[in-house]
Parts: sequence; C-alpha cells; structure tokens
Amino acid sequence: METLKCIEGRQSVRKYVEAEIPQKDVDAILKAGLEAPSAMNRRPYELVVNVDNAFWRGFAKAKPTCDIAAEAALSVLVVGDSNKNPTPEFMIEDCSNVSQNILLAAYDLGYGSLWCGIKFGSDFYKELISYFKLPDGYMPVSLLIIGKAGERNVAQDRDRFEKAKIHYGRF
Repeated sequence: METLKCIEGRQSVRKYVEAEIPQKDVDAILKAGLEAPSAMNRRPYELVVNVDNAFWRGFAKAKPTCDIAAEAALSVLVVGDSNKNPTPEFMIEDCSNVSQNILLAAYDLGYGSLWCGIKFGSDFYKELISYFKLPDGYMPVSLLIIGKAGERNVAQDRDRFEKAKIHYGRF
C-alpha cells in the first residue's frame, strides 16, 4: 500500500471478528514497530505481545476498552523503559513512534487496530505494572489492539486535513 494512502485510510476499530493473524503478519507488524525512529537511538521500549486476549476482560473495570482487546486476535502493550532514557519526554515520544508504526503496518496488511492511551499513575496503569510484573522504571505507555475489523466507521472516512491548524513561520 502507498504510505500516504495508508496514513489517510487507517482508522480506529472497536469491533473485531474472530480470525487469527498468521505469525508472518504478526512478525511483520512487530518489525515495523521496532523500525521506528528513536531519540539518540536509545530505543527505550519493550513490547508485550499476546494472541490469547481473554485475560483483558479482567481490566475492563479500570479501562472499558479492554473488553474490545479481549475480542481481538492480537494485543501489543508498548512499555517504556525509563532506565534507558534520562528524559521521559523522549521515552514517551519513542514509544509513540513504535505505536504508530505498528498501527500503520497492521492497516497496510489488512487489519483493523485501536490505540489505547494509558494515563500515567491511573488505576489501569498500576494494574498493568502489577499484572505483567514490570520491573522498576518500566512504564506501560499504550495498548494496541489488532485484528480483523468487524466494522468500518464511515464517520471516520473523511478528510481530516484542517488547513487552519497549520502555521508557517510563527503561530
């Protein structure tokens, strides 16, 4: 798929149909994520990958989106390692680059996806650290839900370009 068409066409999917993702596609999606640019090439991230996602239902009270994750074929928890990067802003940005690459690669391969932010210090954040036994300094940054889309949100099939948001030179 052409890059600009991929960026323009990807949308958030909140309903999935039961269908496995072949391992070669999972590998391609994860590889794309790890090809993301990283400040000073510190690469302060790890990926927690799951294909058996029913366990996400246990998190639905803290984050209702987890019910969606439980239905998807693939989930990727992007975890930042603050031990590798002394500036947390860059760590978050690096993890965001990984997340975006994964979402675009999934769409390019014909899958739907949903980005779920994780609020720092929230109950959900704390539950993830405990459940996944994240070491000190490791922070859950985003949950990516991927699978065969069960719907296409026609409302998102619009041009999101807003010229008024672009300022050349100065604000």
